Amino acid sequence: MDDLTKIKHSKRIQQKENYVNKQVKIAKAYGIPVKEPHRLQDHSALTCGNPNCVMCANPRKVFKELTIQEKKFLEEFKCQE
Repeated sequence: MDDLTKIKHSKRIQQKENYVNKQVKIAKAYGIPVKEPHRLQDHSALTCGNPNCVMCANPRKVFKELTIQEKKFLEEFKCQE
């Protein structure tokens, strides 16, 4: 490994560590016990992870509404006609 790849590798590791520490801090602020902090590397501390949960699910699928971007596109499309 040359020096550049070592630096990039260490930056990636540091980024992950910072993200985990940030999620642990958020969890502690809300009183959520954290037994395995590195599980928070891939998931947010405040989501339950259930895709059917109203708070954690995609609002487009739950409420069957268009996104803001889609609404803007449709408005612009209607104006051009």
